Amino acid sequence: MKIIKKIDPDKKQTTLIIETWNEREAEKIIQCFDDRVRINTTKGIRLMKRSDVIYVEALRNYLKIHTTDHIDTLRLPLYKIKEILGEDFIQVSRSYLINYNYLTAVEADFVNGMVARVAGLKIPISRTYLKNLYDRMEEEK
Repeated sequence: MKIIKKIDPDKKQTTLIIETWNEREAEKIIQCFDDRVRINTTKGIRLMKRSDVIYVEALRNYLKIHTTDHIDTLRLPLYKIKEILGEDFIQVSRSYLINYNYLTAVEADFVNGMVARVAGLKIPISRTYLKNLYDRMEEEK
């Protein structure tokens, strides 16, 4: 990575230009500057860091966002929260999104089939979404 800094006292506004080889790298850089997200929960508006969200669980018309220190409930479709949270979140089943940064292992489980180990928890992975997770793991190698 190369950073070029130009100071111009005549400028009235700060401009940041990101030049990179793909969209994922650009999103990672942008998220470094903009890690907080505004969420309308059932109890009011909450600002939370994307990096604090461990996983999201869908329960019919509601979502439960599990963070490092609390659980928030909101009424929003799973695909919308995935758009809000960004590229670090991968859908592993119809009901779960996980933060890829908290993923430690993918393993077979006798009861649930394939599971993702996320921050010490077992999150079930459906066969439909397993390939997406493996593809992402291969990209990160």
